[in-house]
Amino acid sequence: MQSTAQGWLVLGLTDSQFALGATSAASTAPILLLSVFAGVLADRMDLRKLLAATQLGAAAVAAVLAILTVTNVVAFWQVLVLAVLSGAAGALASPAFQAVVSTIVDRSAIGNAVALNSAQFNLSRVLGPTVAGLVIAAGSIALAFFANAVALVIVAAVIFSLPIGRASGAGRVEASIWANLIDGVRYVRAERTIALLVLLAAIPALFILNYLVLMPVFARDILRVGAPGLGLLNASLGVGALTGAISVAILRPGGGSGRLALLGLASASVGLIVFGLSTALPLSCAALAVLGGSQVAYYATTNTLIQVLVSPRLRGRVLSLYVLTSLGVIPFGNLIAGAVAERFGAPLALAGGGTVTLVILAAVAVSFPALRRVRPEHVAAAG
Repeated sequence: MQSTAQGWLVLGLTDSQFALGATSAASTAPILLLSVFAGVLADRMDLRKLLAATQLGAAAVAAVLAILTVTNVVAFWQVLVLAVLSGAAGALASPAFQAVVSTIVDRSAIGNAVALNSAQFNLSRVLGPTVAGLVIAAGSIALAFFANAVALVIVAAVIFSLPIGRASGAGRVEASIWANLIDGVRYVRAERTIALLVLLAAIPALFILNYLVLMPVFARDILRVGAPGLGLLNASLGVGALTGAISVAILRPGGGSGRLALLGLASASVGLIVFGLSTALPLSCAALAVLGGSQVAYYATTNTLIQVLVSPRLRGRVLSLYVLTSLGVIPFGNLIAGAVAERFGAPLALAGGGTVTLVILAAVAVSFPALRRVRPEHVAAAG
């Protein structure tokens, strides 16, 4: 709801596609600056307290944006500042959210846990944007922000009540935070497969995920379906993502393989190209469903491989590097997409990003054939 309402609010305030990209960049820029540091915190702190605190911080930001909107004094610069603060809370929480999976399930169940975690997350992507579209159509953008604030407070309360302990190695602070950070970077550099998985995550961040920023443009100017249609487009994406997550959990309980990760990203690229060039709502919804399902298959698989491959002592730090490449470079992708869309149109921006991704994937598949053969069960057996 927050993302959908914020995009619609910015488009109404500025009528600028570049402003949409700038707002999303402001939301994700803190990941670039804080995620690696957050990974060290995840390895050293109580995960429950860290997660609860970040959710309360995000709730406060959403409440302030709701008040500014309902009092009709909101300005674009205020949205940018609040987007940075919300992004900071998310950046500090993200590695901990990733690492907590391995503290509450057995090693053999990590693949299923990651996939089911993706399923519940993407269920919100079905319900949230749909409700937000209806709420915005009724003339109440502020209500979407208020609802998000309340939801985040509930999440914080639930997290704090759970018996989540520290990550393996947390609490041992004999080394400095900087030394811990360098230790994680050296580990990734020494492990070629992990380094490939971490670096590959930057490709969709730069060339695919920017479609979320331009969705309001497609809803209003290309498909001409307004706020309710924007909710429908987001819901289609969520339905596809939910289906993909459940399929991975059922068909690939071990978590998939390197081959599945590459295929998932290639399929997502095709879905993005079709969506970018489509001018019909049914085709656009179908393309987004494929994109959503393929995207989840890719991220669930790579996340599982990293969770299984990495030593528990370093898991938070390595996952923070994964978060850095998978989310931290999104601001650059959003700014590029916004600039290209402003100059050449949103359809070309998305179709071009999908095409570039396919070319890079082909080069990776040919240059690093060992990546295609990596499977979580093989790693678990070897360990």
